[in-house]
Amino acid sequence: MKTLKYLSLALTLLLFSCGGDEEVVYDEQEKAADVPTADYDEISAELDSMELALAKNPKDQELMKKTITRMQDFVHFFPEDPKSPNYLFKASDFSLQVNAPAKSVKLLDRIIAEYPDYNRMIDVEYNKASHLDWELRDTTRAKEAYQTFIDKYPNDNRAQDAAIRIKYIRYGWDEYTNMIFEGKIEPVVQ
Repeated sequence: MKTLKYLSLALTLLLFSCGGDEEVVYDEQEKAADVPTADYDEISAELDSMELALAKNPKDQELMKKTITRMQDFVHFFPEDPKSPNYLFKASDFSLQVNAPAKSVKLLDRIIAEYPDYNRMIDVEYNKASHLDWELRDTTRAKEAYQTFIDKYPNDNRAQDAAIRIKYIRYGWDEYTNMIFEGKIEPVVQ
């Protein structure tokens, strides 16, 4: 008798557990329907308009912040579009202008990770090192970024600057510029 009770209980549980899959699929489909979408032409026109407005009023911090967000939205919706790495690069520059250097570096890191063939990668790599050095004063990461730049682009004229910054990284902007004017910065032989 006990065996029959357990058998019927196990059979009931099996039937109820099998019937729940349809609800899960429905819930997942319902969630997918709630995912926002974007119209390519609409968001492109909006970004063109925002950039034009910023060209007329480059000090508009609020518009710049909205533009940063909208550029990231574009990249989210259209990651394969050729404009996406350009928008991330511009958003990085704008982030620096609104005093968000950490965000600027994160955007540059995203370009490095997601768009390794970006035609302005040399600028991305150098800007990252420079922002880590001068704006964030994260000298450890800055030295690593400068060294990566030197290793990847040894013939670029900024490679010598990067090597000098590695050597004199302990000096902040004021001390470093004073040393330059006083002729105390020695070139680095690579």
